[in-house]
Order: sequence, then C-alpha cells, then structure tokens
Amino acid sequence: MWVVVPLKRFSAAKSRLAPILTGAERESFSQAMLNDVLHALKHSRRVSGIVVISHEARARYAVERVGGLFTKEVASGISNAMAQAGAWLAKHGQRGMLMIPSDVPLITSREIDHLIDSHEGAPAVSIVPDRENEGTNGLAVSPVDVISFAFGSGSFGAHKNMAMKAGIEPRVVHLSGLALDIDHPMDLTTLLTFENETESLAYLVDSGIADRVLHRHNSGQA
Repeated sequence: MWVVVPLKRFSAAKSRLAPILTGAERESFSQAMLNDVLHALKHSRRVSGIVVISHEARARYAVERVGGLFTKEVASGISNAMAQAGAWLAKHGQRGMLMIPSDVPLITSREIDHLIDSHEGAPAVSIVPDRENEGTNGLAVSPVDVISFAFGSGSFGAHKNMAMKAGIEPRVVHLSGLALDIDHPMDLTTLLTFENETESLAYLVDSGIADRVLHRHNSGQA
C-alpha cells in the first residue's frame, strides 16, 4: 500500500510548542520527526510507495533519500492534501492509501505493517486514533475516495461516522507508537519517557531541550 505523509512548512509547524521551543528549534524538531517517520516507512515490508505532500521544499531531499516521491501541495490543509494525493494515486492505478502524519516519531515499521495487514478488502476504512481518542493518527482507505476527509479537531469520530454512513464498519487499530503525536509541551515530556533510538529523541537530548522540558515539568509548569 502507498503511504501519504502530509507535511506543514517547518516554519509554520508546532506553534503550540512555542512556549518552550524557539522557531529554529521547532523547525529542526519537525525535520527530525519527519526523518523518523520516513525511516519507519522505508523499513516496512508492506509499504509499496511513499509520497510526501507539502509546500516545504526541504522535505524533498528527505523523502527522495528513502526512495519516495515529493509532490507540492495545491490547497492548504491535511484534508485537501489527502484528496489531492488520492486522486494522483488513483490515476496511477492504486486502489488504496494510508495516511501517516509527520509528527509521530515513535512509529515503527512493525506498527505500519500490522496496520496494513489488518486493512483487508474494499471498501474498507481503518483508523488509528491518538492517545485521547480524539484525532486521527493513521487512516487507511480503500478505495482512495471511499470517504471524505475531516482532519482536525474530533477527526477520529468524524472519520468513523463517515465510514458508517458509507455502509462500512471501520476498523479501529490502537498502536502505541503511532498514537503519540507531538503537539503540546506535555507531549514532549511524554516522549522523553521513552528510550527509543530515534532522531527526534537524539535531537532533544543533544540540543539541551530535554533538560529544559524536564525542568519545566518538574517546576509544575504546563
């Protein structure tokens, strides 16, 4: 299955981390998380292709380095990007696709393979919720336009409802690595409780951000 990774410009990403990370740090961290996601995709046996869709030109090298494709986003927003990617994939003979966000640094190739293996038949919709069962951190659809996309607040419930309205019982797949997307300072604290060998964790430690985050947490700041 082809995987689509929608990506914001690094300069616009992770604004909710501004209380603890500078603009330059947010850009570097966003790049590191993308690299971790692409690394997992590259080593997944069930991934047949990777597309990063974005206005961020610096992502081109990262995705091409792992044998993937970069395409420029036409309209802003994840939902629009996924519709654009789906149309391109359908034009090239692909019947399904999987959305993986760029900010899930703990994702593993094993999780990706499990998600694709569990997504069988067509029409079909498989959803990976975030840790709060609020957002959508993974979405496999077959065919590519089987439902509309509703990424944003409450997207997990929205995608489930769209599938059921289309007469499809959605598969809900809980995956711990994929469930942790990094949006808030508390997510950074959670990330630092893991010891995975990821570029994102290495960056946080080597840059001194980890010490800053843990000091903030131990001081009782949000």
